[in-house]
Amino acid sequence: MDGRINYSEETRMEASRQFALGYGYFVVAKYLGLPRGTARTWQDAYHQGHLLHSGDVRENRIYSQQLKVAAVEKFLAGTPKTDIVLEFGISARSLFDRWVAIYRKEGPGGLAPKPKGRKPQVVGTESLEAKVYRLEMENALLKKFQALMAKEKAAQPSKRKRSRH
Repeated sequence: MDGRINYSEETRMEASRQFALGYGYFVVAKYLGLPRGTARTWQDAYHQGHLLHSGDVRENRIYSQQLKVAAVEKFLAGTPKTDIVLEFGISARSLFDRWVAIYRKEGPGGLAPKPKGRKPQVVGTESLEAKVYRLEMENALLKKFQALMAKEKAAQPSKRKRSRH
């Protein structure tokens, strides 16, 4: 269970009638005993023509970056959010709120489409030739180090005491 309250079709129909008579979400919420947020969402759905078809599964819409930027800039210029949601056919007010927050934080570039799926794992950016060269250099360096250690060991006097005859 997802915790949402499922309202009857009659309640939705009555809300639709009230919106058709010109009442706003606040009055409809009070009249039907709904939370104001629900009534506001229903008002947006009514204006978009899908309040009474709430049981239908709608496909997720993909909005272009240009539409997102235009809608947000129009909102920031002073147009009411309700008018923008209706004009641009935005499916949910919360989605538009997210766009505004991203725009304010990251600018228009933040509303660009994001790549889908997992990021490919980078196995190695090094070319095969570069890898072979690097390993050969490491090998040569280790050989030089071993030779130096052997030379240094040979130069040190032996720690054993020599017997005198």
